[in-house]
Amino acid sequence: MPVPRRTPAWKRIIGTIGYLAVMTTVGLSGTALGWLNSSDVLGEAMRQKAMNVQPQDVFARGGVESDSLVLLVLGCDEDRYYGGPASNRKPGQVLDTAARSDMIMVAKLDFRRNRITGVSIPRDLEVRLDGYRAQKVNAYHAIGGREGGAERAKELATEAVEQVIDTKIDRTVVLDFAVFQEIVDLMGGVKVYVDKDMKYDDNAADLHIDLKKGEQVLNGEDAMGFVRFRHSDSDFERQKRQKNLIVALQAKVLQKWQMSPKLVDKGIGLLGNEFDAREVAALMLFAQRVGSENIEITMVPVKAMRGTTNLALDRRKLPEVLEKAGLGTTTWG
Repeated sequence: MPVPRRTPAWKRIIGTIGYLAVMTTVGLSGTALGWLNSSDVLGEAMRQKAMNVQPQDVFARGGVESDSLVLLVLGCDEDRYYGGPASNRKPGQVLDTAARSDMIMVAKLDFRRNRITGVSIPRDLEVRLDGYRAQKVNAYHAIGGREGGAERAKELATEAVEQVIDTKIDRTVVLDFAVFQEIVDLMGGVKVYVDKDMKYDDNAADLHIDLKKGEQVLNGEDAMGFVRFRHSDSDFERQKRQKNLIVALQAKVLQKWQMSPKLVDKGIGLLGNEFDAREVAALMLFAQRVGSENIEITMVPVKAMRGTTNLALDRRKLPEVLEKAGLGTTTWG
């Protein structure tokens, strides 16, 4: 198994679905007061802009301004039942809409320097937490959910990622893929170039992907299939598709500026309701000040593990990668 190469820095966007909720209204200004009042987020953004409220104030900790915010963004797949006929459950029945973390990214929002940096973490990376056997990092969210529900799921997933990057995470966001599909459909679909034919069916899981190579306008369901398809390539190829989709979404949002109030308020749900309207407004205004040259997301260095599909962390290269991403032990204090 060849060692995957580190994904190049993404200069235009963060490169994950989470960035959509932050960047939804970039470039929108000069709108009517009644239009702004139709959205809690946009109304709050207008207030913060008029009063020169800074994100350092909005995300202050204990009354002390915070120069940055470190986010863990998780996109989780569904846990479905595949047991025998004796159960009263149906094959493919959804047991948990957010089980294993299908996408894992840490983003540092630097409010002082107007920069966004961070790392993407392959879901196949092997991690061992105290009290648990070594397993893929994406499993810890599901394990935590079985132990104590949604909050424990986020807590255990956060612990696993903090161990990998040696960085304290301020907020953990579990993306709502259903809301993501609603956003894409609300915009009338999104045009992307599909790099190859993608065909996959799992009737029990109610998952159907059937995309042809070439430029297409994808609806919400197909857009999810586009970024989640991985049956003939790797997580690294899928991350490239995620980047391409977000580029297309940003362009479509700007075209559909009249619908931005709905889109922005949907962003609260997309981010798993981790942020309130005041915080989303602060993130939106911050994103407007971030130039493309000040956005850089890389991937934690990994190595293949012989005899398994798991990946091992390349600890020799890790410090350099974390330093470049503005992460590491220095962020704990």
